[in-house]
Amino acid sequence: MKTNLITLVMLVFALGLTSCEDFLSETNKSGLTEDPFYKTELGITSAVNASYSGTRLWYGKEHPFGFTESGTDLYLRGGDNKANQISDYSVDLNGAQTNLKDYWVHLYKALNVTNTAISLLPSPLLSESLNKQYDGETRFLRALYLSLIAETWGGVVLYTKPTIGVVTTAQRSSVDDFYKVIFADLDAAIASLPARKSTDGRITQDVAKALKARLALTRASQTNNTALYAEAATLARDVINSGRYALFSDFASLWDMKNSEGGSNSEVVYYVNYTSDDTMNGDYDATAGKGNNGHLYFIMVYDKQPGMERSVAYGRPFQRFMPTLRLLDLYNQNADQRYAGSFQTVWKANIPNLKAGSVTGYPQMSLGDTSIYFLKNNATASQIARASGRYKIFDRKAMYKEDGTPLVRSQYIQLKKFMDPTRLTANQEWSPRDAFVIRLSELYLIAAEALMKTNPAEAVQYVNTLRTKRAIAGKEEAMKITAADLSIDFILDERARELAGEQIRWYDLKRTGKLVEYVQKYNPDAKANIKEFHLVRPIPQLQLDAVTNKDEFKQNPGYN
Repeated sequence: MKTNLITLVMLVFALGLTSCEDFLSETNKSGLTEDPFYKTELGITSAVNASYSGTRLWYGKEHPFGFTESGTDLYLRGGDNKANQISDYSVDLNGAQTNLKDYWVHLYKALNVTNTAISLLPSPLLSESLNKQYDGETRFLRALYLSLIAETWGGVVLYTKPTIGVVTTAQRSSVDDFYKVIFADLDAAIASLPARKSTDGRITQDVAKALKARLALTRASQTNNTALYAEAATLARDVINSGRYALFSDFASLWDMKNSEGGSNSEVVYYVNYTSDDTMNGDYDATAGKGNNGHLYFIMVYDKQPGMERSVAYGRPFQRFMPTLRLLDLYNQNADQRYAGSFQTVWKANIPNLKAGSVTGYPQMSLGDTSIYFLKNNATASQIARASGRYKIFDRKAMYKEDGTPLVRSQYIQLKKFMDPTRLTANQEWSPRDAFVIRLSELYLIAAEALMKTNPAEAVQYVNTLRTKRAIAGKEEAMKITAADLSIDFILDERARELAGEQIRWYDLKRTGKLVEYVQKYNPDAKANIKEFHLVRPIPQLQLDAVTNKDEFKQNPGYN
C-alpha cells in the first residue's frame, strides 16, 4: 500500500497542478478551483494527495537538514558543506541566501496547494466519511506547513485561502495568530480522523495528536502556558497508551532497512513515505533530489583511506555535517546503546583482492580486516600498539582541538541512522527509506518535559522507561535517573541522544531559549557569530522585492 498515496500525488502533477507559480511573487497565479477536473471526485482526491508533496521537499532533503541540525550544539559544517552561512551564522547570512529562498517558495507553494484542497471540501461528490478524512488530512498538513513557516521565519504571511491571480502585497501576522490556525486545524484533524497507526502514509488521528503534542510543547515553552504543557502531556500519553506502538529493544535495528517503512515500524508514529520506484518519488522541485537523501549528508570521506574504496555498503560521502564534541560526549558508550546504534566507528577494508603488504604503512591489512577505527576519546597506548601496521586510528586529538574546533572536516565519527546498503549502486543518491518525523520515543520525552514541573515523579517514569529500553543489556540501572536529575538541560541532552540528526534540534533550542547559549558554549564555528536575531531566518530578498508595500513588509530585524 505504500506506493498508493505516492502514485496519486504524481497523478495530479501530470494533470497540471504544478502550474501554480511561486507564491507571493509578482507573477503568482492559482486558479485550480476553476479547473473542471477539480469538480470531479478524482480531481478532489488528486488535490488532497498533492497536498502531501511538500513534506517530501522538507524531510530527508539536504537544506532542511542544514536548517535544523547544523548551527546548533550538535552539528558543525563538514568538509563539503554547501551552506556555511546557515551553519556558522556568518555575516553573509541574509535575504540573498538561495536555499532559504527556495524553501520559502516550497513551503508557501505547499501551503497554497493545501489551501486549494481544503477549499474543495466538503464536496457533495464525496461520501460523508471521505469528506471527513480528506478534511482531517489537509487540515493537518496545513498546520504542519504553517508551523514550519512560523518557526523558521517568525510572524510572516499567514494564508488560509488559496491565492488567485496576481499577489503584490504581503501582510504580517503574529506567531500567535499562526498558532491559532495551527491548533484549530489539528483539533479538526483529531476530530475527523480514525484512531489508528498510519500504515499507508496517510495522516491518522494518532499522527495529528503526536504533532499537536510537539507543537503544544513548543508554544508552551515559548509562552510558559501551563494549559499547553498539560495538553502536550495528555496528547503524548494518549498515543503512548494506545497500545499501537512499542519501543525497540535494539536501537540499531530500529534503523535497519528492513524496518525502514514507517507503516510497519512499531516506533514510528508519523513518517513521510518514499518508494523504491524512483519515478514515483517526485515533488514540486526536481532539483531538490528525488527520494530520501539523508544517507548522503553525514558520511565522511572514507574512500580515500587505506584499503578503502567507495561502496554501496558504506555509502556516498557527501560530508555535509560532522558531529560536535558536545554530541559525542553526551553518550555513555558503556551503558547507552544509542552511541553504537547511531554512529559508525569501524570500517573494513573493501578493495577487492586486497592482500597483506599491498597498503603502504599497513603491511598486515587484508580484505575484510579493520581499515579505520574511530574513537571519541584519546587512544590509549595499548590501542595504538594494537593498531600499528594493521589499521588507521582517528581519535579525539586527531579530529578536534581541545576547544572542539575540527582539525579535519573530511574524516569524523559519522551518523549512520539513515544509511541504505540496499541501493543499486554506490553513487545512487536516492533511497526508498521513509523519513521518520515523530517517533514514540519523542512522545515519552514530550510527556516528561511537559510534566517536569507539575508531576516530576511521572516525568521520571517516562524518562526511565525510555532510558532502560536504550540501555546496553545489564546496564539498565545505570541508565535510570531520579527527580533530582530532571531539568530542561537534561531533557535537551536526552533529546540529543535520542533524536540527533532527525531534523528537530534547531527548533528544540529555539523554543527552550537555549539556541544562543548552547551555540556559544558548544559550537566553535558559530559561537562568535550567533546573535539573538538569529532565532528567525532572513526573509528572502526575492519576496521583499516582489511586494509593493515595502514600507510595511520588511526584512526580519538584524538582517541586511
